[in-house]
Amino acid sequence: MSERFDARQELPGFEVVPGNVPEMSEETRQTLARVILDETVEIVTNNRRAQVRYDGMNDGEFAELFRPLVDVLALDPAIDRPPLRVSIDRASKLGMVPSQKAIYDRTTLSKIQSHLGFRPKFRFQDWMKADYVAAGKRLAQIVGGRPTRFDIQGAGKGEFSQLGDFPTVDEVKGRFGRLAVFHELIGYPSCRGWVDDDYMDWSTAFYRQNPSATITARNLDNLSASGLGPSRQAIYSNYGSLSKFQDLSQQHYDTVIDNESFERKQRVTDAIELSKNHTSLSEAILEFDQHSEQDRILQISAQFRLARHFITDATPSELRDMSLIKNPNVFTRSCMNKASGSLKAADIETVALAFGVFDDLWPMYRFDSVKLNLC
Repeated sequence: MSERFDARQELPGFEVVPGNVPEMSEETRQTLARVILDETVEIVTNNRRAQVRYDGMNDGEFAELFRPLVDVLALDPAIDRPPLRVSIDRASKLGMVPSQKAIYDRTTLSKIQSHLGFRPKFRFQDWMKADYVAAGKRLAQIVGGRPTRFDIQGAGKGEFSQLGDFPTVDEVKGRFGRLAVFHELIGYPSCRGWVDDDYMDWSTAFYRQNPSATITARNLDNLSASGLGPSRQAIYSNYGSLSKFQDLSQQHYDTVIDNESFERKQRVTDAIELSKNHTSLSEAILEFDQHSEQDRILQISAQFRLARHFITDATPSELRDMSLIKNPNVFTRSCMNKASGSLKAADIETVALAFGVFDDLWPMYRFDSVKLNLC
């Protein structure tokens, strides 16, 4: 049988209202911290919290009502993560802080955390593009299709318990610029406002997933009806006829594949040339065959360049070891830990794009996540 905690019985005389917690002994603080953090303990709700109104408070005054939770959990905003939503809910039952509903009725949790001194977006600074995409796909499975803005907003508030941590709408937009980009990455493209490059990129993704197929009217109808591509009418409006689109898209696909093959060979050559001037890189790629293990050589070279860029005081042996890390995601987090200053996963991805090595670490073509396979 689970433990049941009633503060009025366990802590006689300990009267609290949200934001106003009396001085307490270290023993009392530890007791409250244990009860808040241990979700197996059933907390008897303190109904006095309903007597408190927040209408006359400004945002700063309201945020300060959560300070007692930070103190009870003995958190240092400079180094610790902010309290979890579940901790806020449990502290609210004890009457120590306002509820989550009270937060979202007037502001956001991230603003509360920022006012209390926690670094904004702490939870997601180490999230890579792939982490956002994976979380978005899980949300899509839960809601049964393209997540709306309100679905993402609810996920950011923790309304989908089976989902786990999820960024807010602002955090998603801050990372990808527009929700439409995020939707496309998780498999739900929006064809509104497409230009020729968009249609060609989509057709290339179609041919990658269906190497021996042709884009027919029926294929367009089926994919469009599923929200996975442009309609037949959009093709006619932009290209005049389906046959013209078929010809142009097939030519574009052949050109893309040829260019990718040429550029890949050139990057391998560049990596070998770079290794001649850097012993650390030379030692790292020495054991790999230039023809059969190109993927690994390109990954090692990319990680070497990024490590040298971000970890300016790294020794040659450290650069070699960083270059040889097998998982690019592990490399990214290692880079964040070793680099001086505050480095986010997005910073590393941005520089990887600038260096032209992003695809050597995280191979992905546009519309990769869109299910265009006809089988």
